[in-house]
Amino acid sequence: MDSRKQDKLGLTVQKGMLRFVLVIGVLGWGIPTAILFSIIQHFTGTPQTINIVALSLVLFSVGGLFWGATMWWFVKSQYKKVTSARL
Repeated sequence: MDSRKQDKLGLTVQKGMLRFVLVIGVLGWGIPTAILFSIIQHFTGTPQTINIVALSLVLFSVGGLFWGATMWWFVKSQYKKVTSARL
């Protein structure tokens, strides 16, 4: 791994888990996936109400929490590998 990637990984870990999970998981995966889901449902002819759209936003955001936490575990393990290799 080159030093630029190592520095970026270190900065990501330094910012913390909560920020990572919210930005990568909820904002980066949950909300866009909910919007994409609603668009697909619209074009397939499934009736969309504000309740269904709101529910999909909530459920996909919760899924984004799990996605972000899983990705955090992966990033953290990569960071441990990199820092242990430096020593």
